[in-house]
Amino acid sequence: MTHVNFAITTLLNGVWEGTLLAVAMWLFLKLLPRLNPTTRFTVLWITLLAVLALLLEPFTPQGFIPGSQTDSNIPTITTLTPVKAQQPNFNIQSPSLEPHSVSVPKSNPGPESERPTELVNAPSAPSETRWTAIAAVEHPLIRIHSGRILGALEIMWAFLSFAMLVRLGSGYRKLRGLKADATPVPAEWQLRWRNLSEIKGVRRQTQLLVSSHIAAPMSLGFLNPAILIPRALLDTLSDSELEHIVLHELGHLRRRDDWTNLAQKLIEALLPIQPAVYWIGHQMSIEREMACDDWVIASTGTAASYAASLTKVAELSEWAHTGILAAGATGNRSQLFSRVHHMLDRTRNAAPKLAIAPLGAAIAAIGILIYLAGHTPQMIAFAQTSATENSRQGLVPLRATDSVPAPHVPIPPALPGAALISPAMPTIASPASKASVEPPAFVASSAPPSPLAPIAPAELPQSGDSHTEITIRNGLTSLSVKVDGAIEFTDDDRDVKSLSPDGHFRMEEGTWLSGRRYDVKADSAGNLTKTYYVGSSVKPLDSEGQEWLGRLLPQIIRDSGIGAAPRVARILRQGGPQAVINEIGLIHNDGSKRIYLEQLFSHATLNTDQLTESAKLIRGISSDGDKAQVLIDIDEKYFTGELRPSLFEAVESISSDGDKRRVLSDILKKDAGSADTLFGVTRAAKHISSDGDKAEVLIEMAGSYRDNGGRGMAYFEAVKSISSDGDHARVLSTLLATHGDDHDTLARVLGSAGKISSDGDKARVLKEAVALYSADEPVRKAFIDAANSISSDGDHQQVLVALVHRQGIDTPTIDEIAKSAQRISSDGDKARVLVELVGVNVEAARDDFFAAADTIQSDGDHSHVLMALLDKPGTSSAMAIGAIQSATRISSDGDKGRVLVNAAHRYSRDPQVDAALRKAVESLRSDSEYRSVMSEITRRGKSN
Repeated sequence: MTHVNFAITTLLNGVWEGTLLAVAMWLFLKLLPRLNPTTRFTVLWITLLAVLALLLEPFTPQGFIPGSQTDSNIPTITTLTPVKAQQPNFNIQSPSLEPHSVSVPKSNPGPESERPTELVNAPSAPSETRWTAIAAVEHPLIRIHSGRILGALEIMWAFLSFAMLVRLGSGYRKLRGLKADATPVPAEWQLRWRNLSEIKGVRRQTQLLVSSHIAAPMSLGFLNPAILIPRALLDTLSDSELEHIVLHELGHLRRRDDWTNLAQKLIEALLPIQPAVYWIGHQMSIEREMACDDWVIASTGTAASYAASLTKVAELSEWAHTGILAAGATGNRSQLFSRVHHMLDRTRNAAPKLAIAPLGAAIAAIGILIYLAGHTPQMIAFAQTSATENSRQGLVPLRATDSVPAPHVPIPPALPGAALISPAMPTIASPASKASVEPPAFVASSAPPSPLAPIAPAELPQSGDSHTEITIRNGLTSLSVKVDGAIEFTDDDRDVKSLSPDGHFRMEEGTWLSGRRYDVKADSAGNLTKTYYVGSSVKPLDSEGQEWLGRLLPQIIRDSGIGAAPRVARILRQGGPQAVINEIGLIHNDGSKRIYLEQLFSHATLNTDQLTESAKLIRGISSDGDKAQVLIDIDEKYFTGELRPSLFEAVESISSDGDKRRVLSDILKKDAGSADTLFGVTRAAKHISSDGDKAEVLIEMAGSYRDNGGRGMAYFEAVKSISSDGDHARVLSTLLATHGDDHDTLARVLGSAGKISSDGDKARVLKEAVALYSADEPVRKAFIDAANSISSDGDHQQVLVALVHRQGIDTPTIDEIAKSAQRISSDGDKARVLVELVGVNVEAARDDFFAAADTIQSDGDHSHVLMALLDKPGTSSAMAIGAIQSATRISSDGDKGRVLVNAAHRYSRDPQVDAALRKAVESLRSDSEYRSVMSEITRRGKSN
């Protein structure tokens, strides 16, 4: 279950919890009708904050556990609460086991998906601590089975909140505009205003302004508060009437109603479908106005005249609304009538001060209601999985908020079935030392981590006292288990077999009114005394009591994952692998499922049907960390044609990118020789959202890559889905290094490189591909297409120059390089490519070469290219004529003249070149350049 789904189900449950809280406060206020408005407003304000607190409570570090509201017919939330922390110390009493230290995984600060299992020996210490595991378990009345419904609720909630926040922002902007357009009141009222503020003891700096854009008086607060009076009222009302209105608005600012009103509106926007919030807000608005009325009356002592002033202002302003963030004196018609009736009632409590005793009683009542709501079962939950009828009858799972992967525990031979109760996250100690290993901290992350399983059970030595408590709540019913000392259960897990000396075991189930309890105590010699209680009476452990004990105790042992190794060994001896598979189907806890599956795969040989059923159990694990660990622990012998599809279905059900990458990497190590495995890994890698993790899998797979049609296409589809250019280029570089000598693979790599948006990364891949370049048409086309997609002239030039320097490039490639150079907009970079191209047999690409040269706008760069061509030994007369004709397009006579002089000096003996020179010289405008070229032509002609 995602954090968003958890939040939405919590908000939905908050609807009825907040409604009950609002109803309770309504009854409280009804029972105290003489409470003054100031106290009533404060009670309502605290109630509003309490409604918000009810929703925030599950998001505290101990309250928010992603996945904990999954309703597999028995949804759970589990937290671990340390109480004077020190870990318990238990062992399985068995004659076949010698006392020994226990290895437990040590905390590693690295990411969970990369966290190795490091084993440390934890010495023991005297028992000074205690761990309590409390599982808040719910049977919701409403189960939301469709993720689409929950998604629609999320969208609706977000839309309504956004709309209300936009409305708040618009209202704030409007009020700022009104304040900016208003002007100060006349000087006499400015003086009167200062006197009123001083007399009434209002220290908040406030402006008194007049506005032509409003119909009713209002107070605008926040950082620079102001009271706005309509200009029509300023001209119409008498001084005493206007003073009443100004005092009312001043009362709002004195009480800082502007801030409380803003907070109220923000809470309404965050909880748009919470009816309690709207009712409380409506009542607060009424009590807020009445509290200001009482303050004005207490200040002036004129209730009747003040009521008349309010009524007159309301009529003159035509009951205008003041705005969402502004406070006004009149309000709506029915509200004003109620206020007038209230202020004229001489029997009411009109004191404008808080009544401390009733307020304290209200706060206490709210605190009690919040506590009860926090311990009340959820009414609404999201059902992600379904369970069998057998699992419905069992206990709910115990789910830890955080844990570490467990090491394999070998199954001892012929060990009597024993189970060990221990906390979900203990530090296990031995009697050798006083030191202890601290448990991992429980952290609530913004991104949902992959919850891992509890520490795998191990056979522990008998040592000093220890204490364990497990409490499970299911509505009004609770189940608690307490263990003092080391304990061993019977083979069928239905009773206690032994306790360490002076040990104590107690299991109690019941409601607030009745219950059952089973007590087992050991004396100093280890002899057991068993007592069964029904209510407060001691009863014999009859068949009903045995049935009760046998129904609850096995599920506690099963879901806690303790004693898994001996239990699996016993079940294998009694019923074979299918019996273990059936047992795993009864387990709710992901960590416990993982441990049992690991033991099953390690110590049994499964047939095809059992393998398929086990794979379904793996897919049913909701924790990505536990699911990944099981898949990693599966032996490579199980990667058969029958099981492989089911295993990849389980892999693709992993949401965590890191965990999915770990599993795929492990599969490649185990079964990279299978074409079907490579195809499955490629398909699963494509759905990894993290580019880094996806690239790592594809890089690891590069060594085993096989371009045989469908699988090669699937691989490059996965590469194409990488958004990060750097990761995309890394994968292609690796593939070039491993399989670049294959022409089809090289063409695919070049085609994929063309999809990289970063010019630097694209150019790097293409330059690496130059060493593997071949004259094949698909390779040439893919390379040039990728080069042409480079926007950066510098990177484009570097790629083409690198290809020019490739030994043995063919004529079509030279022609394509010349064409590609035409796309370079920088004259310097284009000239660099053409100059380098002169060094190869460019004559075959004569037309495209000169077409590229003619696009150079810079006369210097243009002449530089032509001079390089003319200076090259062995340049043919045809190329020289092409250079002369291209030179005529140079606008600078100096640069043009140098090219023509060079051509005359080297090639004028050829009649065709001489004719081209005499024609080109006519384009020179400079007389000196003309004479210089003609002189060289004439001199060379005479020498002939």
